[in-house]
Amino acid sequence: MDDPIQFFGQSYTQMHTIGRTELEDLQRRAMSIRFHQHHQSIEMLRKLADRLGITELIEFNDVVPLMFSHTAFKSYPPMLIDKKRFDLMTKWLDKLTSYDLSSVDAQGCKSIDDWIDLLDEQTPLQVITSSGTTGTISILPKDKHGALDGMVLWKICLFQTFGQEPTDEELNPNVDVIWPNFASGKLGHLRIAQMIKQGFTGGDESKFHPLYPGSVETDLMFLASKMRAAASRGELDRLEIDPALAARKDEFIAMQLRQPQDLDAFFVKLAETLKGKRVFMTSAYPQMYEIAEAGLKRGVTNVFAKDSAILTGGGMKGVALPPDFMRIITEFLGVDKIQEGYGFSESSTFHWACGEGRYHVMPWVIPFILDPDTSEPLPRTGRQTGRAAVYDILLRAHWGGVISGDEVTIDWDLQCPCGRSSVAFEKDIIRYSEKHGVDDDRITCAATQEVQNEAIDFMKGLEL
Repeated sequence: MDDPIQFFGQSYTQMHTIGRTELEDLQRRAMSIRFHQHHQSIEMLRKLADRLGITELIEFNDVVPLMFSHTAFKSYPPMLIDKKRFDLMTKWLDKLTSYDLSSVDAQGCKSIDDWIDLLDEQTPLQVITSSGTTGTISILPKDKHGALDGMVLWKICLFQTFGQEPTDEELNPNVDVIWPNFASGKLGHLRIAQMIKQGFTGGDESKFHPLYPGSVETDLMFLASKMRAAASRGELDRLEIDPALAARKDEFIAMQLRQPQDLDAFFVKLAETLKGKRVFMTSAYPQMYEIAEAGLKRGVTNVFAKDSAILTGGGMKGVALPPDFMRIITEFLGVDKIQEGYGFSESSTFHWACGEGRYHVMPWVIPFILDPDTSEPLPRTGRQTGRAAVYDILLRAHWGGVISGDEVTIDWDLQCPCGRSSVAFEKDIIRYSEKHGVDDDRITCAATQEVQNEAIDFMKGLEL
């Protein structure tokens, strides 16, 4: 629970060949220990457990009443941000994290970014935010230690071959990182950019290749999303807008409008400077397809080394791609395969797809399928479809039990033909918000990237 990397010998194969009975016994004991630690250190969990009379966790389902909805991480009064009361925001966040924030003086902070930078400097936290689709941003108290471990685990899962013990080259891959977005920011997908740069290149700037070297301001993104929410309620005229943010709007929109051309030029350059090199890149399928199609039209193929690691997730985001889109992408990139993954940042763990298309659950995460209406746990037998929930034993900075907004399926009795012993989420995953046509606010690479673009599109037609 504190060092799964060494427990499993840095081996992806060992992580997914441990027997289920043995694993479940370890998970129950670890869940019990972590609950007692967090009951003492996280006020919001302690109050919930005491109100429910829960003093210990023995069986898996015991944790379900204590699971937070992802909305717990935006349960502060929104006016605190509008009034720049980051001293009170700190007190709110202190109730959600195991770290003591009482010594942090945030009274001088003038923006969300100022506040998070202060937390970065003075605490073990590495806070990430959502885009604020619903008009209020989620704020998640991640920690720096978890970010470092997370990138080690990404390398283990991306570069190792299941069924074989890792080689030194797989444990220490030498890659350039391609990041077709802004280089930094506090949004979920932009925080990951900095984690990847540190974890995959050791912080070597020459091996990190972002589309834009700058940062996306959290406050500007929050304003855009808040404006969308107010407009949908017919209340845009009542919104108080910071003049400093309004002045930044046109500059940011202009950059976003240039992005298709900038992205094309970015890959023209990389196709020359990184030709034949081993790289790591993560992007959604639609963006990868646009890049690949443009490259093939110029006669460019097999740009990178075959053993490069290309990661995607989040589905098609409503974009209809041609039937042969995968051939076009792989022909341009020149890679053997594209790795898919599934996760949500409230849990922090990514689950990696096997050759059968299933997302195998990492061994320190206990998955649940809940009834979407009652949130009662469905049986851990047979094929079950419902709302995804997890308890992530690895999390130390905040409580690891969270109910997602996703509809998922697990066949608990299945032994996957891929050879992995772990249970797995089936490939077809959909957000309940998409199913029912309502807004949702989640912290995932794909979701925050999508909302970033939608929010800016909305601002284009408004005078501030």
